[in-house]
Amino acid sequence: MEKRLLIAAALSVAVLVLWEVIAPKPPSPEPARSPVAVSTPAPAAAPAAPGAPGSAAARPVPAAVPAAAVPEVSAPAEERVVVDRPLYRAVFSNRGAVLVSYILKKYDDDQGQPLEMVHFDPAARPSDLSLDFGADAEATRAANASLYQATRTRDVSGERIRFRFSGSGRAIDKTFVFGDGYLISTEIACAGTPPDFAVNLGPGLRNLSAKEKENRFTGSSGAVYFDGERAHAVPHQKVDAVQQGALPAGGFVGLEDNYFLAVLVPESAAAWKLEPVKDPKNGVEVRASAVAARSLKAKLFIGPKDLDVLNALNLHLEETVSFRTMGINLGWIAKGLIWLLKAAHRYVIPNWGVAILIVTFLVRLLLFPLMHKSFVGMKKMQKLQPKINAIKDRYKKAKIDAEQRNKMNQEMMALYQSEGYNPMSGCLPMLLQLPILVAFYNVLSKTIELRHAPFVFWIKDLSAIDSSYVLVIFMILSMYAQQAMTPSTLDPAQKKIFMFMPVIWGFFLKDMPSGLVLYWLFSNLLTIVQQLVMNRIVKEDDSSPPPRGAKALKQARA
Repeated sequence: MEKRLLIAAALSVAVLVLWEVIAPKPPSPEPARSPVAVSTPAPAAAPAAPGAPGSAAARPVPAAVPAAAVPEVSAPAEERVVVDRPLYRAVFSNRGAVLVSYILKKYDDDQGQPLEMVHFDPAARPSDLSLDFGADAEATRAANASLYQATRTRDVSGERIRFRFSGSGRAIDKTFVFGDGYLISTEIACAGTPPDFAVNLGPGLRNLSAKEKENRFTGSSGAVYFDGERAHAVPHQKVDAVQQGALPAGGFVGLEDNYFLAVLVPESAAAWKLEPVKDPKNGVEVRASAVAARSLKAKLFIGPKDLDVLNALNLHLEETVSFRTMGINLGWIAKGLIWLLKAAHRYVIPNWGVAILIVTFLVRLLLFPLMHKSFVGMKKMQKLQPKINAIKDRYKKAKIDAEQRNKMNQEMMALYQSEGYNPMSGCLPMLLQLPILVAFYNVLSKTIELRHAPFVFWIKDLSAIDSSYVLVIFMILSMYAQQAMTPSTLDPAQKKIFMFMPVIWGFFLKDMPSGLVLYWLFSNLLTIVQQLVMNRIVKEDDSSPPPRGAKALKQARA
């Protein structure tokens, strides 16, 4: 019995050993992988999002994919990425893939250094081209504080810089393509984040010196957006809360001052957003944003508000140079005056101050017939004034009586008809020339060519204030001389009031660019010369001999 048990046990052991040798072995289980390992493959059930920027291997995944499915992409340390182009020098930081410097090579600041367009606030990081995910503060922090991996390539479209970051279930891809002009093609895609995100410009545009802040035409930057019909300028003082609206394809949103512009022009429909940001030096600055869902393709323009440059882009950016006054668009007049200024500067004397004098002379020459008609009308009114005063004196006691006032008006109209005088002959010519004068005023206050353009002697910048006030003093004196030579029908009390007008104008113009004051002064001097000529013409007409013979008989019968 014991022998049988031993044999059975031996056979069992032999079978087990033999099975262990000849039977197939099961696969050994793989070791567990870390959820942030770079080599972790994405599950086959999560295909790459179609239409995302970049190559297929780097496409962002949908937000529903767990964090373990997003390969981690980042840089080991912070670095600067410099793009040097003929017109500008752009510097990006890979921490947040934001723009930290953008220098325009053809324009200088008040210290004579190349102009820096990025507004610098030492208390905060620059946020040009930073992202904002609204209520998701963690996504915003990760997008703007993470270290992006930067790659640089070049193709037929220009120099290409690509910033990539992914981790913790989020993936952000920023691509910028730099050509020869001021336009930068921009493409931003986000995954694993809230669908809506804002691409920011600002807060603020460039760093103004104390001298520029005194100039009423420069001042702190404001915001601007184009809604498909016209550009809307929003001063920074009026952005006291978040403002937003729809942005059609071809619209734009950004920041501007009198001479420079920074805007995003989305290729498809998006939204614009403006918000105030406290600045320790300037009070409140404006941040402008283009808001998109999941991805944004746009053109980025940072450069001068030069009409030749803006018109060539065909993006409606020229709408930011507005020549509207009290709701009236004087652009058709202003553009003609700008053409004359540039032609005078190019073909006569390469001095913008001289160009202002030449165009002012041409404008006054063009308006001379209207001024002559107005002057003749005022002279006639001056001669008729004693008769008009006599009629008014007869009805002085009947100011309340409507019937008597009506009779007085009838007598005055009869006097005008008998003397061949039109009451509008003095005012209408002045009204007709007013649009040209206002348009020229707008041109001189917004033409970037006058910025840092010298004239003569102490005038080193036609866009800056004449701190010596020499031009303003001469302008006031010229206005007094002009008043003394102009025919007037004012009573003594009104004359005393008008004696203060030159001083008031001088106070108003003292803080304006010297180019404007130069125009006003030279215009007054030309007006004085014209009045001397017209005085002589009118005297010759008055001293002409009376008609004789048949001509006199014909006039008597008439």
